[in-house]
Amino acid sequence: MTNKTCHKWTNILVNKYFDEFTIEERGGKRGDSFCDCYPDLELEAKQFVFEQCSKIEATFTAGTLAIFIDNRFYELNNLKKVDQRLVRSVKSCKLDLRQFGAKFTVNSSQPIFSWT
Repeated sequence: MTNKTCHKWTNILVNKYFDEFTIEERGGKRGDSFCDCYPDLELEAKQFVFEQCSKIEATFTAGTLAIFIDNRFYELNNLKKVDQRLVRSVKSCKLDLRQFGAKFTVNSSQPIFSWT
């Protein structure tokens, strides 16, 4: 950002409207994450991952976690599911699994996760 641009936005922030400054919407946190809104569900998901990865049979996938979170979300909020979309996508669940400490390994039949 050049000095001229920085000075322009500082003037808008200080002398005019804060809303005009924030309309630019570049970077930063735009909203709460799913886990910020549902910390208890995050803890249940971690426990579910640990239990599933501790089993001898290796059938746990990110899709399994996505379905678990989806079912628990609707149970906790007393909502009725109206479509097939998941509350938390499989890709997001893969990121969650990495964050939880699960390790991805390729099995001959399907990709699975194990606890590290």
